[in-house]
Amino acid sequence: MMKKRSIDPTMIDNVAQNVFHVLPLVKKRLLHMDLVQREHGTPLSHVQVLAMLKDVGMMSVSEISRRLGIAKPNITPLVDRLYDAGYVDRQHDENDRRVVNIVLLPAGEEKLAAIRATISRQIQQQVDCLSVSEFRELNDSLSSVVRILSSL
Repeated sequence: MMKKRSIDPTMIDNVAQNVFHVLPLVKKRLLHMDLVQREHGTPLSHVQVLAMLKDVGMMSVSEISRRLGIAKPNITPLVDRLYDAGYVDRQHDENDRRVVNIVLLPAGEEKLAAIRATISRQIQQQVDCLSVSEFRELNDSLSSVVRILSSL
C-alpha cells in the first residue's frame, strides 16, 4: 500500500500554472502542428496513434483510446482513416477473436518518419538561439515530464 503524502498546495498551484504556460509555448515555439498537418495532410491525433504504435507495437482500439484519453467511438473512425490510407492494419487477437489489434504498416512508419523529420527541422530552427547546455536542459526537462506523466 502506498503511503499518502502531503504535497504543498502552493507547489500544486505552481504546477498547474506551469502547465498553462508551457502548452501554448510548445505549440508556438517548438511544434507548429498546423504546418505539419498542411505539409503532410495528417492531423495531430493521427500522428499520435502512429507514434504510439511505433513505440509500443500492436494495440487494441480500447488501449489506443485509453492512452490518448479519447472515447473509443471517436478512435474507431480515426483508425479507419489510417487503415484506408494504408498506414495501419487490423489483426484479430489469436486468443480472443473479438479483440481487434491495430498494427503499424511500413507505409505508416514511412509517414511517421517524414513527419518526425519535419518536426525535427522545426525544432532545429526554433532552438538555434539556445546554448548547448540550454538545449540539453530542455531535453532533460521534457524527458522528465514524459516519464512522470506516463506513470500517472
